[in-house]
Amino acid sequence: MNPNELLKLLGLYNTDALVETALRQYAVRNRPEVEIEQEDADGPIVETYSWVKNSRAGIEFGFDDDAAWIGLDETEFGKRPMVLTQIYLYGRHDGVRPYQEPLPFGLQLSDDRVAVRKKLDRFEATRHSHITDAWDTQEFRMAVAYANGESCIDFLVCMLREPPLPAFGYALTPVPSVDTMVALLGRPLDDSAVRLAFGTLGLTGRIDEIKDTGEADFLNPYGFLLEFAVLDETNNPSAKDFLLSSMTFVDERELGARRWPGGLPYGIRFGDSPETVVKKLGRRPDIQ
Repeated sequence: MNPNELLKLLGLYNTDALVETALRQYAVRNRPEVEIEQEDADGPIVETYSWVKNSRAGIEFGFDDDAAWIGLDETEFGKRPMVLTQIYLYGRHDGVRPYQEPLPFGLQLSDDRVAVRKKLDRFEATRHSHITDAWDTQEFRMAVAYANGESCIDFLVCMLREPPLPAFGYALTPVPSVDTMVALLGRPLDDSAVRLAFGTLGLTGRIDEIKDTGEADFLNPYGFLLEFAVLDETNNPSAKDFLLSSMTFVDERELGARRWPGGLPYGIRFGDSPETVVKKLGRRPDIQ
């Protein structure tokens, strides 16, 4: 199958005749299905994605439950077809034979990192790089991983970009600025400034959660976590013993979250690659 025909399958359901034909052509034996466990306390849907592959052909297909993919409520999971969202084509990868058919954009499995970037130069403005390189085309995102000191391709994956989650039917309470939040680091949970900054978001109702887990989870709908360090764990610590030690801001769908609606430090944006973040901060990370 030529690469254009193969990649046009992205976004089709597993029930589509074209998808079934491709799975047969590549001699893929299993078929995608949502993993269901009726006895699971958090179930019954355990996994909403499924991978099927033929290691001898060097290809793997990734499917997502349609309801989960478009962000519907969990009660809808498992009731709709699965969407083909990712296709892996393998090169020098452990346990898999190299893909033998033509690759997208004229790539060769023998291409090194320099050659791959040259062939994808038309998408250079979208490139995100670290251990792998990734580019955005109009239809999909493609990432390339390398092997043998970046002298050849380990694998490439073409994947759909996740659609935005459905909008809320109401306005969210405004969040404090990052500068305001950072200024609170090290302050206790019962500090008036901490209560003022997060009170309208429901901090008071999370006191027991913080004492049990050391975290206040505002991932949905606000896209951030507050982490607290405990000064005294032995004598039934009170609110003054929990110090705000760190905060985590996440993009949409990460950790089941909505995107943090505020700004980020140093002009960082969600979607920035590691190399872009280093440029914005002006130095390499202390820990990676």
